[in-house]
Amino acid sequence: MNGTENSIESNQKKRAKEIIEKFFHQITEGCGTQDCHNPNCASNPNFKPVPKNQAAVLAIKLAQNKAVLCDSMNSNSKSKIDDDNDDIVTSKSSSAINLRDSSASSSRNLASSLEEALKAVRNTDPKSTDNQKFFINEEKIQSLIQKCKENYKKISNDRMDTDDLISDQKEIKSCYEPLFDLINKVFSSYQALSKSFQFEANNIIMSSTMPCIPPFNIDFNAIRRSYSSLFSIIGLGPELESVFNQALYPLCVSINLQLKKNIEEEEINKILHAILVVNELPILENPGYMDKCCKEFYSILTQLPVQASAKIVRMWSKWNADELRIFLYKAQQFITLEVVTKNMDLPNDDDENEDDEENESSPKKILYKNDGIIGAVNYIRFIYYASLLGGRVDPERQIKKEREMEIEDESNLDRNDYQGNLYEDSSDMVYFVDPLEEELKIRPIDCRQSKIPNDEFINETLNQFIDVQYDYVEYTKQMKYLERAELEAKSESKKKSCFSFLANPFFVTLSKKNLGLFYDNKIKMMRERRFNIMISILEGRMPTPYFKIRLNRQNILSEALNLIELQEQENPAELRKQLFVEFENEQAIDQGGVSKEFFQLAIDELLNKGYTFFQLDEKSKYYWFTPCTIESQPEFKLVGILFGIAIYNNVLLDVQFPPVFFRKLMGKIGTFEDLAFSHPELYQSLSSILDFEGTDEEFENTFELSFQIGLSDNFGNVVNFNLKENGDKISVNVKNRQEFVDLYADFILNKGIEDSFKAFRRGFMKLTHNSPLARWFTPDEIETLLCGIRVLDWKALEKSTNYDSGFEQDTPYIKDFWKVFENFTDEEKKLFLKFTTGTDRCPHGGLSELKLTIARNGPDTDKLPTAHTCFNVLLLPEYSSKEKLREKLIKAIQYSRGFGLS
Repeated sequence: MNGTENSIESNQKKRAKEIIEKFFHQITEGCGTQDCHNPNCASNPNFKPVPKNQAAVLAIKLAQNKAVLCDSMNSNSKSKIDDDNDDIVTSKSSSAINLRDSSASSSRNLASSLEEALKAVRNTDPKSTDNQKFFINEEKIQSLIQKCKENYKKISNDRMDTDDLISDQKEIKSCYEPLFDLINKVFSSYQALSKSFQFEANNIIMSSTMPCIPPFNIDFNAIRRSYSSLFSIIGLGPELESVFNQALYPLCVSINLQLKKNIEEEEINKILHAILVVNELPILENPGYMDKCCKEFYSILTQLPVQASAKIVRMWSKWNADELRIFLYKAQQFITLEVVTKNMDLPNDDDENEDDEENESSPKKILYKNDGIIGAVNYIRFIYYASLLGGRVDPERQIKKEREMEIEDESNLDRNDYQGNLYEDSSDMVYFVDPLEEELKIRPIDCRQSKIPNDEFINETLNQFIDVQYDYVEYTKQMKYLERAELEAKSESKKKSCFSFLANPFFVTLSKKNLGLFYDNKIKMMRERRFNIMISILEGRMPTPYFKIRLNRQNILSEALNLIELQEQENPAELRKQLFVEFENEQAIDQGGVSKEFFQLAIDELLNKGYTFFQLDEKSKYYWFTPCTIESQPEFKLVGILFGIAIYNNVLLDVQFPPVFFRKLMGKIGTFEDLAFSHPELYQSLSSILDFEGTDEEFENTFELSFQIGLSDNFGNVVNFNLKENGDKISVNVKNRQEFVDLYADFILNKGIEDSFKAFRRGFMKLTHNSPLARWFTPDEIETLLCGIRVLDWKALEKSTNYDSGFEQDTPYIKDFWKVFENFTDEEKKLFLKFTTGTDRCPHGGLSELKLTIARNGPDTDKLPTAHTCFNVLLLPEYSSKEKLREKLIKAIQYSRGFGLS
């Protein structure tokens, strides 16, 4: 830094110090004007005195906000002070702007100058004490409480004849002033807090439900006992809460200032110690303080480095689930209160061009500019990863193997599959994983069972106000920032501005995430469409904006796979366009309904027309890959592409796979545990082998097993497989039975179908590789996206149905319709769903998400009801009787196939 820059920075700090000193004296001593009207002056009769530390921080805030100084406090004119505020506090002087590129950032200079000014202000008070000399522990608190109680008891005995409640309250406050003073000094300084509530070297009694691990040395039991003792003092609750609240504000400000600088790990650990002590405070659960100390406390967490955040997560992962739930519900309560008290407008998905950034009740302005909410979501993120890390995680050896396989698959996909325009576009977004996830080396999919169920992390109230379209844009900004951060130093200001709820998928409902995936897919479709139009103009041919397939109903699956194969070889980018299906000799235009029927018919043919891709387990009713298949790997790849096209075009499929199928799609390995769902009878048989109690001889006589197994193909033929070399000659006994069970499960779920599944997954990834699918969704959620919900709530369908063309909810004919519908069997209800929507699958979010519409289609007639499956509209004539209505509905839903019926 040259001499000019040093001079400017020195003058800046000097002027900052002068202005903050004026505000400090105005707050602590007043301006001297009787009945001053300035609300931030001690001479104002309504001004409530504050402690010195609080006054110092308040002085900084007033300077930042360019508040008004009393005339007697300022030797210059008011305009001169405003100018100084503009130059110093906001760091926007012309000199600062000119030196922006050659010096540290203006925000960091501001933080440094304000911090030095704060120290100077404190040093002006000769009575000020260095808070670093203070600390607090259970023994100190109990001793001080006892002394204060004795003092109060003595005073009370001296004036037993007095009945003045106001005087009593003043005396209570006076007697407990030493306690208040200690709390204020300790809880306003993270240095003092970092020395508080530490374990004694000779008295370390660790809690079993909330243990402490290095680098922390915190006695959480002592903290809770101390807080309990404090807040159980009768008549002292409000005063204590006020003292804590006043102390926490300067604490949070000082921590924020520290975190904006590059500080040593030792200092970070002190800050973390202070945060964890404050986190136990009961007032953080008090709604009366939600808008005060809670917001400041949660905002600190957004500034923590990822390594520091991981330290908290690792410790919390050792804690009992009930302890973590206390923190989780506390943060959820804060978020809910922040949302419901702001009178926000619900996002309007229909008005895409509405710019409501300036609207004070806009979710965009409230949710994305609220440091408290953003900090609370980050706090919940810590709990989420602690719940994963402390849950039932797959063995480390398995995870290592899976990641090696993932790297191999990625290299194969990049080399063999992603060629052509689709993957050469440099503007494709990279979906980075959470930095905390990388630091902890834990993925959500690696956890079999978390300490806290995932649905408890979702805040339904806030989710109502998430504008997914806006949030998706913020998410893309965040991903681009992370991409830049790989090459350049991270900017704290950018980091703070890039926030989206979709980057915290554990917090977002499935329906919101699916809408975000819909936007992501649509953007890719539009990109391919624009590219195609541009190329078509250059080559002088007609553009093909859709991936269009024309099929004969008599041979749907083979024709579809042939067309997909042809397109995949010639130009795989075409597969990422919007699907458009036509059936020969049918005039329907595909606006979604025809595609739904195509997938319905194709999957039906895939499972039931002699193909050996999949095999049904009669017990579980799940389909699984056939180990003895006669289908080739290229055919499995085409089927995988077909499934990928379905999820890419937001179409549900009428097929049921076990949970392990979706885990394997996301790169996991099937284990013995997974057989419980995919092959329950086999699981029970293998479990009986493990549970058998007896000698080797008794075991071998009972089971008579070797390391060779026999499996039936789709035609009933038995094919033998050795689980290990010369397996047919190796008997299973008590000692090697665990190996036999593991190898058997591994063969059924992995090795026996390895080539088929790899080909299928390679095809599926053709459409989902560069997608947030794996980042946002769990395997269970992907199952819902692909196959829908199995349990159907028909009452929800009735409540959410809209009416048109003369029908209303209270129309007698509509009431008769629902009575007829209620008497349908479950199979007939599913046929009705398929007739009106094109599929009998229930979308994520339940039947209420369908938005079925029933429209009047003329008076009584002999024609059958018809439907526009693209728009979920039932065209229903007003039949003369309930019996006729039932008869026509049954015929329509049982004999409708194809779009030529109507």
